[in-house]
Formats: sequence, structure tokens, C-alpha cells
Amino acid sequence: MTQRFFQAMPEVGERIAQAPHLLLCLDYDGTLTKIVGDPADAVLDRDTRAAVAELAGREDVTVAVVSGRTRSDLLARVDVPGLIYAGNHGLEISGPGFVFIEPTAAACREELHALASELTARLNGIPGVIVEDKGLTISVHDRKVSLEQQEEVRRLVHTTLANSRHPFQLTHGDRVYDIRPRVHWDKGVAVAWIRKQVGRADALAIYLGDDATDEDAFASLREEITIKVGQNGETVAHYRLGSLGDVRKFLQWIISLRSRGRHSH
Repeated sequence: MTQRFFQAMPEVGERIAQAPHLLLCLDYDGTLTKIVGDPADAVLDRDTRAAVAELAGREDVTVAVVSGRTRSDLLARVDVPGLIYAGNHGLEISGPGFVFIEPTAAACREELHALASELTARLNGIPGVIVEDKGLTISVHDRKVSLEQQEEVRRLVHTTLANSRHPFQLTHGDRVYDIRPRVHWDKGVAVAWIRKQVGRADALAIYLGDDATDEDAFASLREEITIKVGQNGETVAHYRLGSLGDVRKFLQWIISLRSRGRHSH
């Protein structure tokens, strides 16, 4: 049963204040920034960036941004040093002193690129559709497509994939179709990999996300703190925050908890 986060603050606050180390994982679109029609317009506001940077600067907190965007796009948009950036749903990860690309996904680049070209050609006649070739994954956005033509986008995406011999899987997020290599790797596996890399087995993981692909991470972090952002949609997360404003308040609350606790530096 998912609980409104602010009702659970006392017990969650106790856990966060007592944890020897925090591994704070944040989705980007819909969690740190508004969902917008064109992904290129999703800009991080100053206050949220300042809160993320302050947390990333603490010795007792590791911050990871985990997103469907490419790692290079995340680096440019978030632009906070010392962060761990996990792009393409965790298929590519970088942090202080390491870079990782999931090998099976890397081997599928050419087939993926061919599929992206085919999708672009097939969807070309539909105004507003955006096909993003992200190197390791593809996203097809239909947020700017008229209601009458959204079904046609769905049909064409499904048909193109059904006729492709290549090993890709399709998931449907908030007005986006995500096409990924069929590998045993998702945001949950990525967080486990990051935790190992950080080398703090005692870290308390906190994961905030709003999308269907974040559910993999929520499901794999049953003993940790998982938070679904947004009012709608089924989720396996323990808690729910209603809005981006709530996320900003949450980040500032963590800063104050860690600063006044025994972990202050």
C-alpha cells in the first residue's frame, strides 16, 4: 500500500537521519523537471540544482541521476560535479573514476540505429512525433501528436518492431515508447551495480521516480525508501510525492536532516 510521503515523515526521517550513508537515486524527467512536449526543453531549475549539488557535496551522501536520457545529455543538463550519471535506463553509467556500458546493449548499436531509421521513415507522415535515437535505446514521443493520430503511432511502432528480427523490448511510459535491447538490465539492476561501485554496503537507498521504468527499481528496493512522484498511476513504491515542488521540499528536508544530525561535516 502506497502512503502519502508527508504523512510518513517522522519514521522515514528517523531512518534517513540514522543511516551511516545515503545513496540517493533520482529520475530526471517528471521528477527533477517538468514533463514537456519536446524532451530538449526539459531544463533543471536553479533551486533544484542547488539542492542536488549540496547533497552531492556531502561525504555521507552519494547522488545518482538515473534516466532514460543518454548519459551525455544528463551530464550537460544536470551539470553537477561528483554525481553518478546513469543514462539509457542504466545501460550506461559514469561517476568519479568509472564509466560502464552494458556490453550486450553496446553490441546492438548498429541494429538499433537501423531500427531508429526505419521508425523515423514510417512515422514521418505524422506531425508532432519525435523519434530519438539514443545510441543504446530509442524513444518515440507522441505527446505533441493529435489525439486522432496517437493510435496510428502505436500501431506503427508495434508493427515495425514485430517485423524486426532484432532482440528489442518495448515498454510504454508517459506518452513515450521506449525500445531497449532485450538484456537482463533495468534501473533496478543499475542501482545494485551503482551500490557495489560506491562500496558502501551500509548505505540506505532512496529512489524517486515517476515513470513505468522506475517501477523496476522500486520493486528491487523493497527494504529501502522508494517514492513515486505524481498523483496518478499504480506503483509498487512505498510512498508518493504529488509534485515537483514536493520533490524540491523533500531534497531540502534531507539536507536539513543530515546537517543537524551526527553526520554533519
